[in-house]
Amino acid sequence: MKRDMTSGNVMVSLLWFVVPLAIGNILQQLYNIIDTYIVGRYVGNDALAAVGSVSQLIFIFNAVIMGLKAGIAVTCSECVGRKDIKGFVVCSRAGLILVSTAALACTSVGFLLIKSFLKLISVPLEIRVDASNYLSIIVLGLPLVFVFNYGIALAQSKGNSIITFIALLISTISNVVLDLIFIRGFKMGVKGAAFATVIAQFISAVIVIGTYMATLRTDRDESKTLKLQSNTFIDILKVSLPSMLQQGILSIGVVSISALINRCGYAMIAGVTIGGKIDGITSMPIVTIAEALSVFTAQNIGANKPERVLKGLKSAMGLCFALALILAVLIVFQGRYMISLFLAEPDDQIVNEGMGYMISILVMMFFMVVFRCFIGMFTGKKMMGPVILSFVFNIISRVAFAYNTFSFLGKYAVLIANPLSVFVGAISIISFYYFIEVRKNRIYDNRIRNNCYEQNIDCKCSLSGD
Repeated sequence: MKRDMTSGNVMVSLLWFVVPLAIGNILQQLYNIIDTYIVGRYVGNDALAAVGSVSQLIFIFNAVIMGLKAGIAVTCSECVGRKDIKGFVVCSRAGLILVSTAALACTSVGFLLIKSFLKLISVPLEIRVDASNYLSIIVLGLPLVFVFNYGIALAQSKGNSIITFIALLISTISNVVLDLIFIRGFKMGVKGAAFATVIAQFISAVIVIGTYMATLRTDRDESKTLKLQSNTFIDILKVSLPSMLQQGILSIGVVSISALINRCGYAMIAGVTIGGKIDGITSMPIVTIAEALSVFTAQNIGANKPERVLKGLKSAMGLCFALALILAVLIVFQGRYMISLFLAEPDDQIVNEGMGYMISILVMMFFMVVFRCFIGMFTGKKMMGPVILSFVFNIISRVAFAYNTFSFLGKYAVLIANPLSVFVGAISIISFYYFIEVRKNRIYDNRIRNNCYEQNIDCKCSLSGD
C-alpha cells in the first residue's frame, strides 16, 4: 500500500507508516532473539557467549547495509514527493548496482578475515571455534540481507511499510521452526542457529523483491528507455557514504567497547548479550520512528513543503518519549524475568550482569530519543555533516571514557559510557540545528534589510527576530 506523507495530519501520516514498520523491525530483531533463546536453552551458556561475542562484528556489516538503505530510501523518497516516476526508476536501478557491488565486497572481505576479527576483539579461546563457525555462515548469507534491505528501501520511499511486516512475519516463523529443527532436532549447535537465520533471510528477500518488483511493472514500462546517469549514483552516495561512515563510527565504538566486555568474563558477555537482545526489541519502535522521519522529511522536501518537517520532528519526539516511559516501566519491573528466560539453568551472575546493562541502556534511551529524531530529520534533508560530527563526538566520548576509567571502574566504565556518549551526541546535534537555524535566519534578515534599504522603507516588523 502506497502512502503519501506530504498532506494530511502529520501525526496520522507518521503513525500509518510507523506502526507496520515498527512491528516488522521488531520481528527482525526476533531473528537474533530466537537464536539467543534457543542456543542458550538447548546448547548451553558457552555457546550463548560465542554467538554474543560476534554480534558486534555483524553490526559492522550492517553499517554498510543500512547506509545504502538510507541513501536509496531518501533519494527515492524525494522523487516520490515530486511525483517523478522516471526519476524513481532510475534511482532504483542505480541503487541495485550499488547494493550488488557492496554485497560482493563485504562477503568476500568478511569471510577471508574472520579469524583476524575474532582475535582483534579478544574473543576467549574456549568459545572461539563456535564463534568462528557461527560468523562464517552469517557472512556467507550477507548478500541476502543486502537484497532484502534494497527492496525495503524502495517500498519505504513510497510510504509502504506493509511489505516489511509481511515478509518479516513469515521469515520469523520460518526461523523459529528451523532453529528447533537444526538445534534441538539435528543437534547442530551454533551452526544450526546460523543456517536457520540465513534461510529465513532468503525467504524474506524473495518475498520483498518478488512482491515489490511486481508493483513496479507499470513504472518500468514507462521508463524502458531511461539511462543511468552518474548524478543518480552521486545523489545516493551523498547520503549513503556519510550514513555508512556514521554507522561505521558507531560500529568501531561498539566493537571497541565489546573488547572491554570480553575481558570481564563469560557471565558479563552472556549477560550483555541477553540484555542487548531484549533492549534491541524494546527500543526498536523508537529507532523506527526516527528512521521513518527521514522518509517523511525527504518526501516533504521533494514536494516543497518544508513547513511540515518541523511538525514531523515534534510529533516523532512526542511519540518516542511516550514509548520510552512505557519501556522504562517494563524493563524495571520485568527485566530480570525476561533475562532468566534465555538461560538453560538459573545463573544469578548472568542475570545481574544483564540487568545492569539494561538499566544503562534504559537511561541512554531518553537521550537517544532526541539524538535519533534529529538524526532522522537531518538525513531526510541530506544534511549529513552534522550527523557525522555528532556521531564522532558520541563515539569519542564513549570509547575515551570507557578505556580511561576501565582500570579502576571495571565493568561500570562500560555501563556509564553508554548514556554519557548519547547525551554528548544529543547536545551536539541540537547545537548544530540551532546554529544552522540562527545562521539561516540572519541571512534572511539581512536580505530583508537590504531590500528595505533599497526601497527606503521601514521593515522592522518583517525581521525574523522581531
